[in-house]
Amino acid sequence: MAESGDIHASCKRNLEIILGVARRLANEPRLDPLLSGIAEETCNLLDTERATLFLYDAKSDELYSRVATKSEIEVIRFPASRGIAGTVAKQKACLLIPDAYADPRFNPEVDRNTGWRTRNMLAVPMTNLDGHLVGVLEALNKRSGAAFTETDQSLLTALAAQAGVALERARLLEEFLAKRRLENEMELARDIQLGLLPQSPPALPGFDLAGWTKPSEYAGGDFFDLFQWGDGRVGVMMGDAVGHGVGPALLAAETRALVRAFALHEESPSKVLADTNRLLSADVTDGRFVTLALAAIDGPGSTATYASAGQGPLLVLRAGGESTQLTSTGLPLGILPEAEFESAEPIPLAPGDAFVLISDGIFECDTRSGKELGIEPVIETAHRYLNSSAAAMLEALSALTESVSPDGHFRDDRTAVAVKRIK
Repeated sequence: MAESGDIHASCKRNLEIILGVARRLANEPRLDPLLSGIAEETCNLLDTERATLFLYDAKSDELYSRVATKSEIEVIRFPASRGIAGTVAKQKACLLIPDAYADPRFNPEVDRNTGWRTRNMLAVPMTNLDGHLVGVLEALNKRSGAAFTETDQSLLTALAAQAGVALERARLLEEFLAKRRLENEMELARDIQLGLLPQSPPALPGFDLAGWTKPSEYAGGDFFDLFQWGDGRVGVMMGDAVGHGVGPALLAAETRALVRAFALHEESPSKVLADTNRLLSADVTDGRFVTLALAAIDGPGSTATYASAGQGPLLVLRAGGESTQLTSTGLPLGILPEAEFESAEPIPLAPGDAFVLISDGIFECDTRSGKELGIEPVIETAHRYLNSSAAAMLEALSALTESVSPDGHFRDDRTAVAVKRIK
């Protein structure tokens, strides 16, 4: 009877230990402290010298360790088919190894690197609630010098079951938080980029100006600006830093700043582009570049003088119904440091005429027919709104792309700037 009572007391004590471990694991949402806690509890539960936890990377089919208690090794990564841990992972079965060096699956390299010797070990799989492998938990060297028992195997299996669920929860939480941090950073990048756009166009007597941009992601490579460029002149720029996301948005911000800076001391669009290109070429790498159109709108002379670094077509819409597509006058910025850019002859703008800059995200947007929108519908829509405000014309171009899009998602940024002579 006494022996039966001792067994009952031992089982009760072990059950209480497992429940205590489960509560501790449930209260730790962070992955790294959770890994340390599981290794520590394994040593306490089975009275072992060490414990190692290997997580399973399903994408690479590898096992890796972020925790090895009392070991100099912080990360161990290897194929999930290798060694004792790999065997446990593939078979999802426990392994009790009484003599590690007598087992051909044992890899002694870790012992050699740390100066430590593994005598015996117990390895069990960790799975989530769906039965999918999360990792492998190993207990190494009983402190008493005895071999691991079936009771030890039952205890470690129970602990691994709790650990697997806790690890999966922590991993999902870590992924969720990482996603939220990325989204917050992207939203911040978008807010900064939008903050760089002109809040209102500069005043230019006799002209109506407006700009509009919509990135395909949080932040984009498209940008525009409207700025005072000397007495009676307004600078108009629209560009596209190749790609999407934060990287192109940073490049776009740098380009805009360079153009603004050089325009303080230079009146020619072509010379501003040349200076900008020279400095930008030293910063861009990996095939990145920027297309940019820059125009000076002369209020008293009612003309537009432009230079274009790979950006086009630019549109001149006449009140009488005619339209002209202007082409690029040089290479995109950032390709050749000493590239030169020609300025086209000043373009006269009569009352009712408009000078319109559009990005390729507008006329190349996908339609429900499976084809790109094309430039002609853009010109037709802009012509219909020549008698409206510049802002109304841009709203119509936005509505055009929205109306033809098959799903409301756009693979490229959309940007447009309109300069209309009203008298």
